[in-house]
Amino acid sequence: MPIKESYFSFWKKSSNQHGVHSPFVFSLLTKGLYLKDNRWSQMKKKDAFLERIYEYFSPSSFVVINGDLKNDNLFSRGLVSGEVISSLDMIYVGQAGKDVITTSDLYSYMHNDSVLMIDRRFKNAVSEQLWQEIVCDDRFIVTLDFYYYGVAFIRTEQLKQHFVLRM
Repeated sequence: MPIKESYFSFWKKSSNQHGVHSPFVFSLLTKGLYLKDNRWSQMKKKDAFLERIYEYFSPSSFVVINGDLKNDNLFSRGLVSGEVISSLDMIYVGQAGKDVITTSDLYSYMHNDSVLMIDRRFKNAVSEQLWQEIVCDDRFIVTLDFYYYGVAFIRTEQLKQHFVLRM
């Protein structure tokens, strides 16, 4: 499907904070992603998204897998890049396909409060397949589809939910 048609289809299915019935996701949207703040007004929406997610969760450990994250501001905070350790607070998966990574690999690096972000901007088949596997995997309880990014959480205290949301 061409990108314009794909995005239009996404937009018709998506919602904002008013279509969310999870306090956890509602808080992320209203206090993190949709919050009006001049710090991000000069940034592209896709770059501001990464900053806002980072700011909201304030991870103490962060790793980039298969990525050349353009947002150098995140790296200037002394975060781990390339070296994967167990029990990470935040994982960013860039262009899936460079190195094979599975949902089981990703799950093994996470704990209950970890944030997993999948960069889907390039719409390659491997990234999309990885994202679909994460959405279908019962170990990932909360999944958020933002079209350009996918965000997943383990959150064992919740029921499995998938949200299609606007940035």
